[in-house]
Amino acid sequence: MMCSPLPALGLAAALFLTGCMENMPRPERPPRPRPEKPIACTREYAPVCAAKGMRRKTFSNACMARVENYTVVRDGACGPDDH
Repeated sequence: MMCSPLPALGLAAALFLTGCMENMPRPERPPRPRPEKPIACTREYAPVCAAKGMRRKTFSNACMARVENYTVVRDGACGPDDH
């Protein structure tokens, strides 16, 4: 009984081809952008006095101040003594 060489050739070809395959690195996914500013603020009225440098400004709430890159210095409206 004579065995066919085809199964052995198929195995040899498969081993040869796997040796030739290059492991390509997966493309890196860019990180998801994260908003630096709030996307939306409520319309809640809770006034705050906020500052940017030497400038002071009253905002209707802390979120609205952060949207404009101000730092809240205290609750309530800015007074006439605030510069």
